[in-house]
Amino acid sequence: MSNQFTVTEEEMVAFSGKIGSVTQAIEGEIRHLNTVVDNITSGWKGQAANSYNQLQSKVNEDATRINQLLSEIKEAIDGTTKNYAASEEAQNASMSHVSSSSDSPFG
Repeated sequence: MSNQFTVTEEEMVAFSGKIGSVTQAIEGEIRHLNTVVDNITSGWKGQAANSYNQLQSKVNEDATRINQLLSEIKEAIDGTTKNYAASEEAQNASMSHVSSSSDSPFG
């Protein structure tokens, strides 16, 4: 049992929030980078400029894919948290019902 991983609902909510923050930060950094690059390369022409633009497009695609994956992970964590909370509530209600029952199962 010592190899089990345990986590609370609060920790899951906090982790989901951190993922959301990282996703927003990545989006902000990419927007900032694109603005800087656009300002620097606005007059740049030729083959080197085209090569750079292709590379920058690839970086943007990769960053978008990372954010998509982070969003999917966040959604999975949010779903797991919701299921965990519902299961806890159901178990609590079941235990409350048993403890409030006047009929003892043991006579």
